Amino acid sequence: MKRILNLFCTTLICLSMNAQVSRSFMNYCPKASVDSLTKLLTVKWPNSDSRHIKERDGVWVSQIPTISAEASCLPKFVEGFVPFGWQLKEEDGQTVLHCNLRMPAEAVTNFWLASQESAIVDQETGTQYRAIRCLPEECWDKYFNIKSAEGDRLDFRIVFPKLPESVRKVRIYGVPTWTLRGENDIDLQPGERAHSLWDETPHLHKPTQTRQAKDYNKDKSGSWSAYTDAHLIRPLPEGTMALWRTPEATYLAIAHEQNWMREYYGVEKGSLLLDDNGHQYKIKELQDYPLGEIFWVEGFSGDCVVMMNVYEPIPTQVKSITYIEPAGEPFKVWGANWEGTVEHNLSVDALRANQKLFDYQPRQIVTQ
Repeated sequence: MKRILNLFCTTLICLSMNAQVSRSFMNYCPKASVDSLTKLLTVKWPNSDSRHIKERDGVWVSQIPTISAEASCLPKFVEGFVPFGWQLKEEDGQTVLHCNLRMPAEAVTNFWLASQESAIVDQETGTQYRAIRCLPEECWDKYFNIKSAEGDRLDFRIVFPKLPESVRKVRIYGVPTWTLRGENDIDLQPGERAHSLWDETPHLHKPTQTRQAKDYNKDKSGSWSAYTDAHLIRPLPEGTMALWRTPEATYLAIAHEQNWMREYYGVEKGSLLLDDNGHQYKIKELQDYPLGEIFWVEGFSGDCVVMMNVYEPIPTQVKSITYIEPAGEPFKVWGANWEGTVEHNLSVDALRANQKLFDYQPRQIVTQ
């Protein structure tokens, strides 16, 4: 909570790694059972969101290339989930999308790879580079079944025309099993930070407490704690967010413009994140500041300060979240505002890409 609060979230996303782009993630995996006909331990994959269905019961596909454990970027198995990954590479004058899967059982049925809907679209010109074929070719535009040893790392390939060197930002469509539905920009420029499954735990510049709360009362500003030397960043729109995802916690940084040399802030204990399945991730702490209390931050008008909310960990398969800051009780301070805030459909990847915007930047003052 901050007086005059308008949340804003940028949509930049970087997935670059030298001349190629790669990503790994976990996907929900149905429970395996022994097929009555094949006698194989089999996983029947849920329907993809492709609507152009041919040979609904699937065809058996063989001779699928594999990748070695050393070359694989796939994460480890997690109970109930199976590792996926993809890489976009230039090969033999063409652009090839490698779609990797670690086999969860001896067989997988009802699987989907690509069709005429698969395309790479240049986000600057709108030019569409449509898929030419896939390997194995039997996988094109139909459901299919695969058989391999459990744990094998399979390498399906979708071939596109070569992307010109001038292409810098694209979206990939029509590969739903690998979550490529055109929802996020992919930066092809070399040298940027690669996307990874987990983040390092973030640590903000630690503020200095100048006064402890004494007989705290929300209606008496003289009883609030006070801090100075907060974590400062370059100017950003009010409410810009960044997210760090670790196995232990989820860190959500929010930028606030300091309108005065002394301003009050506060985050309710009921703050939470909500995923698309309705699961709640409750707040655990407000890093370096008291949770559930109003407090002063002393600085300079024009500062851009950061508050870091720490929530329960979100799984890697969560793609978007809703941020909820509940309304609080009114308190007796000029301009007081305890209005609640709800921000829907915040892309986890986009929020993670914002991390670099929150690097500490000391205050610089010019007086003459």
